[in-house]
Amino acid sequence: MSAQKIFTTNSAAVAISATPAQPALSRIRKNSGRLIGLTALAMSMAACNTIPKADMRPVLAEPNIPIGQTYGAFDKETVSTAEQPSIANQRWQNFYSDERLKGLIALGLENNKDFESARLAIEKARAQYQISDIRDLPSIDGQAGYSRQRQRGVTGDGYNVNLGLANYELDFWGKISSLKDQALQNFLATTAAKDATQISLISNIAQSYANLSYSLAQLKLAEATVESREKSLFIADKRFEAGIDPKLPSLQSSASLENARLAVLRAQSSILKSRNALQFLVGGPIPTNLIPTPAVSNITSQKIFSAGLPSELLRYRPDVLQAEYNLKAAGANIEVARASYYPSISLASSIGVSSGSLDDLFKSGAVGWSFGPSISVPIFDAGRLDANYDVAKIEREQTLAGYERSIQTAFREVSDVLATRATLGEQLEAQYRLQDNFEQTYQIADARFKAGIANYLDVLDAQRSLFSTQQGILDLELQKIVSQVELYQALGGGANLDVPTVIPTPQHRNLVQVANVAGNKAKAVHAIDTASSARVASVQEAQAIKQAQPVEKATFKPTAVVDVNNDGKTDAAVGILTEEATLKETSVEQVPVTQIVEP
Repeated sequence: MSAQKIFTTNSAAVAISATPAQPALSRIRKNSGRLIGLTALAMSMAACNTIPKADMRPVLAEPNIPIGQTYGAFDKETVSTAEQPSIANQRWQNFYSDERLKGLIALGLENNKDFESARLAIEKARAQYQISDIRDLPSIDGQAGYSRQRQRGVTGDGYNVNLGLANYELDFWGKISSLKDQALQNFLATTAAKDATQISLISNIAQSYANLSYSLAQLKLAEATVESREKSLFIADKRFEAGIDPKLPSLQSSASLENARLAVLRAQSSILKSRNALQFLVGGPIPTNLIPTPAVSNITSQKIFSAGLPSELLRYRPDVLQAEYNLKAAGANIEVARASYYPSISLASSIGVSSGSLDDLFKSGAVGWSFGPSISVPIFDAGRLDANYDVAKIEREQTLAGYERSIQTAFREVSDVLATRATLGEQLEAQYRLQDNFEQTYQIADARFKAGIANYLDVLDAQRSLFSTQQGILDLELQKIVSQVELYQALGGGANLDVPTVIPTPQHRNLVQVANVAGNKAKAVHAIDTASSARVASVQEAQAIKQAQPVEKATFKPTAVVDVNNDGKTDAAVGILTEEATLKETSVEQVPVTQIVEP
């Protein structure tokens, strides 16, 4: 149970029957004077709680990465300069050039269930914002009733019809508007989550498409190897039957053939798995005309891949934007907690008719009405408001840490892809040189074996080395294609940032803000400012923000020591923990976990 006591004042004028207009207006003016007096009384009572000052300082995020510098570790096809923008600014329809792949991506965006759930989450967030916006409108309820009762020996009927204005909160302190801002930031975070889902889906489809293509290539290579080794086995068997060679070369050729057949089976299994993964991502059967060709050489239109600067991640990475919107929502929650310190002022009214006879229900004498404000002031709550405010501030700090971590994660993912790509070209060149070497080695070993000056083991070694090298080339070519897809994803590409986001704007205003009517331009400016990404502060600005932050100091004064397990040693201390800061000082008696005071 809460220890809070609410002091409630209520001023209402109630008339049983209709009265002339002028006396009614005079009573309303009189009650307005009472409201002003009660408000002053409520504010003086609210002063019993120390209301935190509004913190208008900007929030400073320190991800500790070189935001304004270029990336490191590049291959010949990748650049990072301020002059060339990131490839993330390209729509996926322009980045990818393979028409079959683009057809599969379009199917995935239409049928994938995860993406559909992300789109529905946006509609839910939009509806939740509308609920917050509607709080600025009054709620009017209708009621009708009938009763039959007996008093003092008389039995009678009662009829009534009423229209009532439920408690309508006047947003003097910005609580409702802060809740609305929080709902808007939650909506924007949901749209960013949808963009993140879209980027991930497009990337997974492209990678699965490449995997299927190179699984088909591995199958084609394995089948060609089987055919070649069947011919080698046939020759070895004939040479054995003719008495030219012993049985060993024939057995070795048979073993080499079985290894190639195993490679065929593994490739077939990989093809089935790749098709299943692609079908799951697309959300339905894969049309035959969209199956990739073996070993696609290129699926993008890019010749040079620009990574841009790390600062561009703040704009293009939807997970970073989502963390930023969550941080703004946490800031709005602090304002909600701060507004709870102030009195809650509400309006309530009703008008209706009542009569003991249904025929007389709507006669003039049966009309009654009531109107009046009410003020609820927190007087004593045992520190609940302070604790809620502290929780809101701590949650903001947690979301700030999450925002900084999202930037660090984005930077690491881009750097990892660049590190992978840095040596891929050289690895491929070396692998092709190996292939040329083993092709010549095989030809020489085969000729020497047929001439009878070398054994068949040299031929088998050359065959195995050549086949392994050819498989490695396909793996590296696949890795090269996948690295292009991963770089586009890591930079934030694929979210279609050129498509406008429909941001909800307030449709209703609280009664205390009726005079401040915002035009279409003001609404558009507010929407753009709300959805904009963070600005990179200069070193001087960051230093100024740090210097403006309050210096917090915590002191612990023990009042008693505790021996929990009765071993004669102090296990904990109970005392007063005082936290001092520029803006606030609190004292709470508690058992600290880490502070042990010896007697």
